Amino acid sequence: MIWRKLLILNPLSGIILYLILNLSNCAKDSLCRHKIWDDSKEGKGVKKIDFDCMNGDVEWTGPYGGLFVNIKGPVKEHELCIQASSIGTSALVSSVSEDNQLKRLVTILEPKNHQHVQKRTLCFPAYKDTLLFVEPDVGAFISSKITIEYDIEQNPRYGEDACRPCTDEELLYNFCSSDFVAVGKVEDIKSTPAVNILHVSLDHVKKQSAKYFTKETVNLETRFTGKLYSPGQCSMSTSRSKFVFMGKIKFSRLELKCAPTYEDFFELQQSSKLKGATLCT
Repeated sequence: MIWRKLLILNPLSGIILYLILNLSNCAKDSLCRHKIWDDSKEGKGVKKIDFDCMNGDVEWTGPYGGLFVNIKGPVKEHELCIQASSIGTSALVSSVSEDNQLKRLVTILEPKNHQHVQKRTLCFPAYKDTLLFVEPDVGAFISSKITIEYDIEQNPRYGEDACRPCTDEELLYNFCSSDFVAVGKVEDIKSTPAVNILHVSLDHVKKQSAKYFTKETVNLETRFTGKLYSPGQCSMSTSRSKFVFMGKIKFSRLELKCAPTYEDFFELQQSSKLKGATLCT
């Protein structure tokens, strides 16, 4: 069953406190981007770049030597996911400990014989800042390219906790802070051990930070379609109910965070407003 929300209203003070504490952590939610181009191997050594956003990427063309990537994270435990790919070279991505020891995280292999670029993804718990070291193959060409993307999840949910319905506080928080909010139905679900892919048909897209939903006109009616992703361990099935889909964009995919029924979420909104809560200030 889709993550159907059972409505249990909590005290207003708890909801407001939750929103204040969590929305204050969104100040760095912009995307950081760096581009490095090494057009000559003379005088090259190890470079360093700093990221101060919740997600970002670096594109390194003509890689040579090494690259330190310093990701400044929240001052609390969080989940850091990195996605690495390369063209024309192989590379190693390692984490650097406080005593300057390297721990290999990802090996990026060079695509062979016009293969599609293989993206390697790894997620792990982190605290405060994380320092990565990217080391390209010594035989990399000037036209070679290495891309490292990262994403920070402030409130990760693991195991069975990843499949539970969102609480009232989480619903109100995600409604305001999500990259996308849309109302519609689940038309089909494709499941693998790693991921569920939900094909959705949407009546209304309230918010999307990038255009990931496709607009269609059928019988003079406009609707949107798209794909949402959820953890593979969460059992899901299609339903005739209408849902409010909320989530974030992670490595160009729409990850589903909460999906209350439209009726339940409307009732929660009305109840919160009656108690004086101001949503999404």
